[in-house]
Amino acid sequence: MNAHYLTLTPRDPLIARDGRPFGNTQGTRMKSLEWLYPSVLAGSLRSLLGKQLAAGFTPLTVEMLKKIAIAGPLPWLNGELYYPAPRDLLVYECDAKKKDDTNKRQLMRLSPLQPANGAGCNLPHPDLLPMQITADVKPALAPAFWSLKRLIPWLLEKDCEVPPAEPAVNSGFLNAPQKEARTHVAIAPDSGTAQEGMLFTSMGLDFGGWNHGAPVNLVARVQTQSDNPWAEALVALNAFHPLGGERRLLHWQATDSSQSWDCPSEVREALQHADQVRLVLATPALFRYGWKPAWLNDQLQGCPPGTSVTLKLVAACTGRWQPLSGWSLEQGRRGPKPLQRLVPAGSVYFFQVIAGNAGQLADHWLQPVADEPQDQRDGFGLALWGIWKTQ
Repeated sequence: MNAHYLTLTPRDPLIARDGRPFGNTQGTRMKSLEWLYPSVLAGSLRSLLGKQLAAGFTPLTVEMLKKIAIAGPLPWLNGELYYPAPRDLLVYECDAKKKDDTNKRQLMRLSPLQPANGAGCNLPHPDLLPMQITADVKPALAPAFWSLKRLIPWLLEKDCEVPPAEPAVNSGFLNAPQKEARTHVAIAPDSGTAQEGMLFTSMGLDFGGWNHGAPVNLVARVQTQSDNPWAEALVALNAFHPLGGERRLLHWQATDSSQSWDCPSEVREALQHADQVRLVLATPALFRYGWKPAWLNDQLQGCPPGTSVTLKLVAACTGRWQPLSGWSLEQGRRGPKPLQRLVPAGSVYFFQVIAGNAGQLADHWLQPVADEPQDQRDGFGLALWGIWKTQ
């Protein structure tokens, strides 16, 4: 497949609605996600490309557009990708009373715990192990995104710097974009005045004030078959097009950032000799069985998509599920999409290598592990691979 890379620059705060009802009768406050879903990016880019054909969105055109594989969006700063913070870490403060103690923030690494004889838990599978928490502490505020340089030591079980509560510019950490609330009113067409009681509030992700005002872009990877009619258009792409709700504008620019999407050499080397590996989700994942991938059998064994290495799931550290819904405009499928449950980005799966060499996982760095082929092409479940050690 041919790979293309895009730099995305938001012109306005972007609307990334969650699944809660919004309308005249359901509620007048639009709620926002912390980050854009990959399917939002995929749908917008396919619309942008499809509008270039005079024939419009015929069934054949839609089928060809859906075969374009899209990954992202991810933050991009100073030539480096940023990823969601892994959920197998816990930042906490030792003593909140010591305001001047620079070492009060600590970092706890969560790992699978082998219960003592006679002990058990109520996890959804009898072979799953609980996560080991070494201290009874309250989580502290921590950055939402880590740069690749910050993430590599964590993936390799090495010592890491404790993330600050408020990251400085170029620190290798980023908070989530701030949310901007806007109040709107309906205007009567006959009088040009505000309609009584027709107020509503929208919430957008403000990328302009992100990172203390330093410019942060978004990036995406697009993969096409060699015979795809839009391959040439992607090479020269330079356009404004809406992304997300309320048609907020984004600038789409073709660029060259291929090296940033490759597996780091240190991680590749560690995977070659690993018998225990970790999967960290860089984007939310869609699995047929909720938290559990369909490529795992009833014994929690299976091969990630596109690989021949057999893994056995030992433990999982996932967040609360996220709602995915929307409205389909495709011919023959117009109407509301069914609600689906996403495994949130940053979730971590701990595996034991049963057969094969885990080194081949490096070739599937930032490749999707979602169950369905279309979900993979929509960018759900991009994989970051690392190792873990038994405590």
